[in-house]
Amino acid sequence: MNVKSLATGLGAVCIVLLGVLSWAAPSWAYIQDDVDMLLELKDCPVCVLNEANLSGQDFPQVNLKVAELTAANLSNTNLQEANLMLAELKGADLGEANLEGATMNGARLQGANLKGANLTGAVLTQANIEGANFQGANLENAELTAAIIGNADWRGANLNGANLRGASWADAVICDTVLPDGSVGDRNC
Repeated sequence: MNVKSLATGLGAVCIVLLGVLSWAAPSWAYIQDDVDMLLELKDCPVCVLNEANLSGQDFPQVNLKVAELTAANLSNTNLQEANLMLAELKGADLGEANLEGATMNGARLQGANLKGANLTGAVLTQANIEGANFQGANLENAELTAAIIGNADWRGANLNGANLRGASWADAVICDTVLPDGSVGDRNC
């Protein structure tokens, strides 16, 4: 076997391996430098914070635009008026978090826990909240225009004054839920 054919064969093997590896789902956990920057500067757009434990932190008006926060623990965290536009929050724990006035346009919150969270006046326009848990959450006067709601759980939530124009929530769990018009809904319990 000559050197040229050996090089060609190795090149082909490398291309095949790269192809196989590129199809694997990335599993990026948080980047410690990004966590440190967030804790120090309270500003971390486009950061990778997947699976980070940020529970109980104080981040008012933080910029987390386009941040990766999949499965992050943000329970009991103050995110009042935070910029979470286009943030990836799939499976994140935002239970009891303060998201009052937060901007979450286009955020992806599929399967996220927002149980007991304060989302008063939050903007979730075109957000994907399918399968999210909003039990007991306060979304009074929240903006949910064209949100993808799917089978989100709204048991005991307050949606009084919320704007749900263009949002489809036929499959949502609505039990003892205060609806946008102030009435109480019970559907899909």
